[in-house]
This record gives sequence, structure tokens and C-alpha cells, in this order.
Amino acid sequence: MQSIKHILIIADGYPSKGLPYSAFIANIAQEMTRQGMHVTVIAPQSLTKHWLRKVPLAPCYFTQEVDGRTIHIYRPYSLTAGDGRLGFITRWCNRLVTTRTAKRLKTQDAVYAHFWLNAAMAIPFVQQKHLPLVVATGEDIIPIAQINDQEKAWLKEYVKSVICVSTKNKQESVNYGLADETKCHILPNAYNPQEFYPEDGKAMRKQLGIEENDFVVAFCGRFNDRKGVFRVDEALKQLNDPHIKAIYVGNPADNCKDEPNYTYIAFKGQLPHNEIVHYLNAADVFVLPSMAEGCPNSVIEAMGCGLPIISSDLPFNYDILDQNNSILIDPSDVRAILQAITRLKEDKGLRNSLAQGALQKAQTLCIEQRVKRILEIMKS
Repeated sequence: MQSIKHILIIADGYPSKGLPYSAFIANIAQEMTRQGMHVTVIAPQSLTKHWLRKVPLAPCYFTQEVDGRTIHIYRPYSLTAGDGRLGFITRWCNRLVTTRTAKRLKTQDAVYAHFWLNAAMAIPFVQQKHLPLVVATGEDIIPIAQINDQEKAWLKEYVKSVICVSTKNKQESVNYGLADETKCHILPNAYNPQEFYPEDGKAMRKQLGIEENDFVVAFCGRFNDRKGVFRVDEALKQLNDPHIKAIYVGNPADNCKDEPNYTYIAFKGQLPHNEIVHYLNAADVFVLPSMAEGCPNSVIEAMGCGLPIISSDLPFNYDILDQNNSILIDPSDVRAILQAITRLKEDKGLRNSLAQGALQKAQTLCIEQRVKRILEIMKS
């Protein structure tokens, strides 16, 4: 076993005060720290989005204390130009600021790249320092067009292990020539049971003006077409039942100003990650008709709260959802969403059975065990 104590995580983001995005990578970093690692994170942030879209900036450097250890988070400024024809500018600038920041760090034993593009960004640094590189692939769609043939060949040869959040991600990584199948380990995303758990939701329902006999549908994610919030909203509009309330946790995507506008919305908006649990427990069912995912964190967190799931009958769900905890539907079919909601509203026995199945599955998806396995893989 290799001695690894200092881990550098390269990611797209990290939550800070007023900016709750990328909570999942924070959970990974915090759990690695709890398990004795010294963790540093580099996550470039876009000045372009700040100037043009007024996206707030996080501090360039801040720390987080976990069980007496300090996580060091670097958020260097970068210039970005989207992922289209000028996407090479984004990749070049992100790689430059990541490499410059990494070179200033004193001690690192291994690099954990969150997604394949970040692994490609790490190439100059890991080559120079001769560091082992582990990639976590959880993209909804791997942006293979943004990784050139030389980078693909290098990644396939140099990457030591690939942590795949689903069988779908493993197949894509292998099919795109990014990884050998022998290096891939399927570890679905996970949740922290200290943050998401069943509780009596009556107080929150009362706070939100939800009556005892109301049926509550919860959604959590960006307000865009891919996640499916507008299809959920349309299904509820067609039902038009004042005793079916909606909880929409999230906010509009970067280039979208549309928001769900169902008449009977009990809550709509962004929440700190540690407050979402209370809103989920005020619900009767969680719905995510997403068109593309790696492995949906929001579904796993809802399962941790004991909610039955309505979600997409697509490969990214097959490692975590089945007939024991969910109703899987065609995510593009509003009628199918409507029928699944109606079925669970009217069948309390099925609702309770799926809720119990969700809790049982969630017990196998705890962040502590997932990170323990990742560290074992990194050290082997």
C-alpha cells in the first residue's frame, strides 16, 4: 500500500458563504479530512461570468476546519469563453491558473481530479511532480470534444484509477478511449447521513402553509430543461389540484431566467445545503425527470430522508434506483410524470413501501464508506 496523506483535489467549484454550489465536492473533501487526509482544493472561478452575468466571486483563498484539520481552498481567477468554438480559451486559462497554483503547494502525494476535463488540466502538474492521478467521472455528458487525442492517450496511460459514479459513466469513459476497463471502479454518489435523515416534517409544513391533508411534491436542482423542473411544473398544472403542493429547491441555470410557476407552490428558491433536509422531509415524494446525469446526488439525498422517488428510466439511475424504491418513467413525457404523481398520491401503501426501500438503499450509499473505498483505491 502506498503512503498517501496529502491529497490535491482539482474541481469546478467549492461552496463558500453565499455561494452554495458544488456541495458534493465539499462533502468528499470533508470526509477525506475526517479520515485523516490533508486536503487542498483548487477550483478556478470565472471573471468573465462575474463581469458579464454578475455572478458573485468567492475569495481566492479560504480555509475550512474539519475535526481539527484544515482544508485549504484556492479559487484562482480565470477567463472563460464558454464551451463552444472559443472553448480552447476556457481550457487554456483554467489550466494555466490551476498549474500556477499547484506549483506553489509544498507537499502533495496524489491528485484527485473531479471530472475528466479537470484531469486534462492537471497533466502538466502531475507530469512535473510525478504524482499519481485518480479521476472521478460523474459528468452528465463527458465533453470528449474538448479533450484532444494526445490528452486522451496520456490520460489512458497515466491515470491510475477511475472512480465511476455509475455503470453509464464507466462505459462512456471506456468507449471514448479515456480509460481501460481494468482501472475503473463503480462507486455511486453518496450522502452524509448527518445532513440528510428522516425527521417529522410537520413543523416545516406548518411554516410553509401546507395543510395536513396536502400531498407535497419536491424537486431539487437547477431550473432548466435538462433537470426537468418545467415538466414537473406542467404535470402539476394539468392536475390543478389545490391539495397538491410543490417545493422547488433551486435556481435558474446560467442562461435561463424562466422559473416554475405552478399555482400551488409552497416554496421556491435556493437554500443552504444543510437546510434542504427540512424541506425534503416536508414532502411526500421526490421527483427528478432529468434527461442526463452522472448519478444524481439530489435523488440519493432524498432517499436518505426516506422519500419515494419518481425519476428517469435511463442508465444513470440503474445503479441506485429500482422497483423497490422508485417509479421510473420517460423523463420527456409529462403525462407519465403526472400519472406517477397521481399513483403515489392515491396509493399510500405503495408510497410507504417505496419510502422504506429508499431508506434501505440509502444505507448502502453513505459518504463515509464511499470515501474509505476511494482512499483504499488511491493507496493500492
